[in-house]
Order: sequence, then C-alpha cells, then structure tokens
Amino acid sequence: MERVTYTNARGESLVLGTSKPFYLERIKGTGGVPGDLLSTQSPYQDGSSFVEMRLADRPIVVEGGIVANSREQMYQYRRDFMRILNPKLGLGKLVYTNSARSYAIQAIAENTPEFDDRIVNNQPFTINFICPDPYFTDETQISKGLRFESGGLTFPLRLPTQFAYSAYRGLFQNDGDVETPVEIHYKGPALNPVVINETTGEFIKVNYDLGENDVLVINTAFGQKRVEVVNTDGTRTNVFHWIDLGSTFFQLQPGRNMLRYDSDREGDRSVATVTVYWYNRYGGG
Repeated sequence: MERVTYTNARGESLVLGTSKPFYLERIKGTGGVPGDLLSTQSPYQDGSSFVEMRLADRPIVVEGGIVANSREQMYQYRRDFMRILNPKLGLGKLVYTNSARSYAIQAIAENTPEFDDRIVNNQPFTINFICPDPYFTDETQISKGLRFESGGLTFPLRLPTQFAYSAYRGLFQNDGDVETPVEIHYKGPALNPVVINETTGEFIKVNYDLGENDVLVINTAFGQKRVEVVNTDGTRTNVFHWIDLGSTFFQLQPGRNMLRYDSDREGDRSVATVTVYWYNRYGGG
C-alpha cells in the first residue's frame, strides 16, 4: 500500500491513497536521482581523479484521480487541489508511505496540477513536485540529550581520551545513508561553551558567557546556519560572529558519533544541559 500526504506552508493537507475522494494511481521519483560527477584531470593523466558526486534536485511525479458524487463536488475538489498545491506558498512537506515505513521530504509543486479529460464525475490528475534537497528523512525529528552524571572514577593524571572521565559524553547514532546536520540547544550556565564531535575531531565553540537560563542554539544545516542565544525574556541575540575561529559546523557521520560538551568554567558542566536534534537522511524511499 502506498500513500502520499502533502502539507503546505499554511498547514493545509492533501491525502492521496486507496480511498475516495482522492486516490493514488502511481508515484515516480522515490528511488535514485541524477548525479553530477565532479573530477579533475592532470596533463597526461589517463582517466581522471574523483572529487565528489553532487545530486540534482529530486523530481517526484504523482498520478491519481478525484472521485466525486456530483459534478459540483468534483469542481470543488479541483479548487481545493489548486489552493493547497499553490506553488506561490513555497516549500511544503511531502510524506511518502509504503508497506514498510514512511519518509518525508520538502517539496513544492513545479506547477499547478494538470487535469486530464474527466470521465463523468471522475477527474484524473498529474502533480509534478520538485524537491531542492534530494534526501528523504524520517517523518519525525530525533532528539537526544547530553547531561552531567555524577560518579565514576577520577585519576590524578591526565589520561588519554579513552580512559578519561566521560560524564559529559553521549553516543549519537546516525542511521541514515549520508551525514546529517544538527541543531544543538545548549542551556547554560557556560563560559565559552563548546560541543565536540570526538568521532571526527571537529568542534563548535562560542566565546560567550551564557547565563543560567539562556539557551544557545546552533544550526549546522547548509543554507540555514545560525548561532543565537535565546534570552530569559524570549528575545534572541545573534552571536554568529562570536564563534571561535577553529570551529566547524559539523554534521553527524553515518553510524556512531561520540559528542561531548564543555565550558571554560569548571562548575558549569554539572548544571548545563545539551540537547541535539537531527533527521536521518536517505538516498531513496
């Protein structure tokens, strides 16, 4: 069984499945997408050297029909289609469900729905979606917290990482096909808070004195990068330019990622809490 649910920027939804009034006949574009192989070639080199593969936008074509009880009802359903799928509203959320699970993707109708010749009160249609980010994600966002836990062993010497006190660490599992960006919420207090991905050696550090009730929000997504502090009164302070120069907007690698948080003020770590949000990303559904 397959089902498609599209929700626009206004929160209006359209469900295409196996029952009236909107049925899904077929969906195309849930598998692979075209890619562009980037490579370099040196003089006298046989072949080329691989640089990376870039994926194109994902096109999704949905075909189905409207089944109405009357001519008037059919035209009203057509009007609903035009309103909900209006491309001027911007990106919406498309959820594709098959017999195994559901996947979500940001999508926009490339044009208004195409209506073929109607048959009595039945109206066939074709919807062409375009997805600027070609990756499907889980339908719901995943979150996991990093918290201080007292106890454990202490040592008089500074030992290698694998033996060090690990109360501020947490294991994060990316079950997707590719790396994925994160949104980090670091609740103070903290002096120059830092979050480290020990799996890759990358870190994000902000040279800022975070209050006890302040929340530092860091988003590492391409095109959506931001670093800001949500103050106790609800206002937001942009601290993007306070990032330490060695910082990287890291992403979770596929598989296991060990993250750790820290502060330049010793007592902060036992009070502060850090929550990480992300979506697993998939090459196809």
